[in-house]
Amino acid sequence: MNKQNETTAPSKSNRRIRSIIAGLIIASVAGSGIAYASKHDSEGCGRKEGKETKHEMRDKQNMLPLSSKVIDQLQLNDTQKIVLSEAQAATQTMRQEMRTNMHAAKEARKGALNSDTFDPRALFTQQDAMATQALAARKTVQKQWLTFWDGLTDQQKTVVSQYMQSKKDSHKDSHKESRKHQDNS
Repeated sequence: MNKQNETTAPSKSNRRIRSIIAGLIIASVAGSGIAYASKHDSEGCGRKEGKETKHEMRDKQNMLPLSSKVIDQLQLNDTQKIVLSEAQAATQTMRQEMRTNMHAAKEARKGALNSDTFDPRALFTQQDAMATQALAARKTVQKQWLTFWDGLTDQQKTVVSQYMQSKKDSHKDSHKESRKHQDNS
């Protein structure tokens, strides 16, 4: 009976290897999640209280995050509206594809953890492939946003520039307030 327990129970070295592998996976998933969150947190530390409106959330998802008010101020012509709409749609499609790919990668990691032949090289190769694919998609969408930008008049570009500057200034102010609050705590 003792021999039977030895063959079915994992050895200490196998348990240790599994622990190391689990640690690698957790570290890589946590690192990618933190990087994703920090890169996409446009509000920073000084987030406003309350929930954002549907329009505010939609506006933040665009690569050139223009509020509905700014878009109205631009008084776009029909061609500009079409180009803007195409850029927004491309951004939305890219984000949906990213979510789908991230979900598939998560499922693949789960499957790899459950197998006895886990290889971290495969995990890293998968991460590299996802990063390459995301970069290519982002560059394609950026081209569409630059087409929109290039189609604006000088006056419209000034409106956008002033809006982006005001967002930067308000972000700095909210960050200072957040730090002041943390220092007083």
